[in-house]
Amino acid sequence: MQRTPEPKKPTLFNYLHSIVAIPLIYLYTIIMASLSLIFSLFDKSGRKQHWCAQVWCKLIANTALAPVRVHGLENLKPNTSYVFLSTHQSYMDIPAMLGYLPVQLRIAAKKSLFKVPFMGWHLGRAGHIPIDRSSTEKAIESMKRAEDKIRDGVCAFVFPEGTRSTDGALHDFKKGGFKLALSVKAPIVPVSIIGSRQVLPKDSIIFRGQPIEMYVEVPIETEGLSDEDIPMLMENVREEMLKYFVSTDYRIR
Repeated sequence: MQRTPEPKKPTLFNYLHSIVAIPLIYLYTIIMASLSLIFSLFDKSGRKQHWCAQVWCKLIANTALAPVRVHGLENLKPNTSYVFLSTHQSYMDIPAMLGYLPVQLRIAAKKSLFKVPFMGWHLGRAGHIPIDRSSTEKAIESMKRAEDKIRDGVCAFVFPEGTRSTDGALHDFKKGGFKLALSVKAPIVPVSIIGSRQVLPKDSIIFRGQPIEMYVEVPIETEGLSDEDIPMLMENVREEMLKYFVSTDYRIR
């Protein structure tokens, strides 16, 4: 089985650091979301709101002592709409993607997040994509409503696994992000975020500061492809992501 390495046990420093970091992150959220809401009154494109999100995410990464190093930006063309499909092992994946990819991103996020005060208000006003996960059909329908947003250099950002990995393995993909890319004829960009699980594992609120590496692969063209090609696209994206996972023989604790 291929997985990312297991997170280290938190130290006393990690606990003390998190006691300070968590209130600061709540403060950043309130300030930057409020600023985003003000900008939304004048900017219907969502670009200024995206700037707020980038600043917010960089503040979170810096406060978590998790510098983000991006590899492969030379694979992206300016002013091009892409569908980014990323691994998902931690809440820290979102600060990495939103803060350090130099493109206009619109996140496909679970619908319940849009009801969270401040953050949810920003997501709704900035043109992000609420996903109804109650069924596969509703999730795909949610993606279809996002099609008109992915143009003029605006990109979609989707976690094809749907939720965070609990064990560090790469789990089965859902079709929604692939169908979105085919519908808007946008290239798919596989992204592997390595180290985020070690910074903040699922079911933990204790930060373990360390670098996060984000690998941006060569875009996969979708022009001329159909739904019948989705299994092939899934396999190609999976192969690109697994390059950064390691073979393990440990038992999951």
